[in-house]
Parts: sequence; structure tokens; C-alpha cells
Amino acid sequence: MMMTDKSVNKSNSALAVLDRPVSDELASVEHQVRLLKVMKNLYQVDQQAKFLHLQAETNSLLEQLQALKGQRDSSI
Repeated sequence: MMMTDKSVNKSNSALAVLDRPVSDELASVEHQVRLLKVMKNLYQVDQQAKFLHLQAETNSLLEQLQALKGQRDSSI
């Protein structure tokens, strides 16, 4: 399958968004909006739904970890 310059540029811009370093805090709303725009161009609807579900689950787990850390820190 031959990739056109346009598809290569779109892929490169998607990688640039995805290659950003992940901080310990939740991603900013602005970053999430940009990521969703890139996703719409790259993934089908079912893949978007799976990604959004995993993103929500990841955010929930991160919040649980932060709560546990807070409990641990307060008990020391």
C-alpha cells in the first residue's frame, strides 16, 4: 500500500501529538481535544469508542491511585 504525502503528513502530525511526554497529572483538556481531532481522522468509529472507554478507565485508575497515595501520605 503506497502512502501519499498527505497521509504521511497526517500520520506524522498524529505521532507528534501522541509522542508528547505524559505527566503525572491528567492531560489538559486542550491536549485531549487535539488528540480527539487526530483520532477522528485516523480511526473508525468503533475504534474511537474503544479508545474513549480505555481513556476513561485509565483516568479512573489514576484517580484511585492518587486517592490511595493521599491516604498513605496522611497516615504517615
